[in-house]
Amino acid sequence: MKTGDYLQRGVVAGTLFALLPLLSGCIDDNLSDCNNFTVRYKIELSAHAQAFSGEMENLNMHFYDGNKALAHHEYVEREQMPANNIYAISLPMNDYHHFAIANISPASSVNASDLTIQSDRYKLAYEEDADTVASHASELYVGRAQFTIADKNQFIEVVLTPCISMTRLHLDYETGIAPSIGRIDGYVNKTATGFYCKDSIYEHGRPVVVQMNQAGEDENGLTLFQALSFPSKGVGPAGAPTVDRSITEENSIWNTDVYVTIGNKITRNTIHIAEPLSAGECVDIYGVVRGDGSIEIGQNLQATVAITLDWKPGGNIDVDM
Repeated sequence: MKTGDYLQRGVVAGTLFALLPLLSGCIDDNLSDCNNFTVRYKIELSAHAQAFSGEMENLNMHFYDGNKALAHHEYVEREQMPANNIYAISLPMNDYHHFAIANISPASSVNASDLTIQSDRYKLAYEEDADTVASHASELYVGRAQFTIADKNQFIEVVLTPCISMTRLHLDYETGIAPSIGRIDGYVNKTATGFYCKDSIYEHGRPVVVQMNQAGEDENGLTLFQALSFPSKGVGPAGAPTVDRSITEENSIWNTDVYVTIGNKITRNTIHIAEPLSAGECVDIYGVVRGDGSIEIGQNLQATVAITLDWKPGGNIDVDM
């Protein structure tokens, strides 16, 4: 089932201390086997996530019982969210594994697996046959909790954190070069392709390229390109982060390709990066575009640039001429 399919199910917002019988896992008329509990959701960001908005545009709540069966699901849009982000729910006494996902978008390149499958297989991922995808359409946040519903009212707080990363490319131009540039295309490579919600494990089974969006100008007037993607691996191929600046394709953890078109020629700049692209963090890359289309990057991160002048389109990335 695609994300767009189940997002069209009934949208109902819970309010504090109000039962939700239509969506509840309790079907007994007198609710004798049910217990009321309240859940509060909040987003927490790290000190390295200044570029993230921390906003919740929609919320998917999933409650799986001790048999890993989906006991309750609720989807809420922004306009139906309670101001305090507290929801009242009624479920039978049982052990529960709960996870919540904020900001799933039908327009996103990320799809959600079927809600009816067991919780340990529920994941967010790209299409299986996709090799180049658009930047995530939204900042995805995920929270988890395990608890037991007993014979009394309970209060649970669930913290949601980002399961995606942000890459921002800030470009300045050598004097007089900007008018001659036809276009610039940016891509992020070597990041994960999927995320299992139950235990926060990422898939790195195949290469997928994430296209960057042009986002206008940054606060300093530099041209800004941006991509939201799943994070990279935490270490390089040798099993440990690279700590020197002799970074190549073989020992980089991830990279960004930037294609600069001037006239009828394309220059490919591959920025090999030794610092992990972590979930919930933003990596800023600063560069200056030279007259031949090459990019000289700043010293704010451990990275090197491999430059291919007069590059010809081919391979998995199709840059329109």
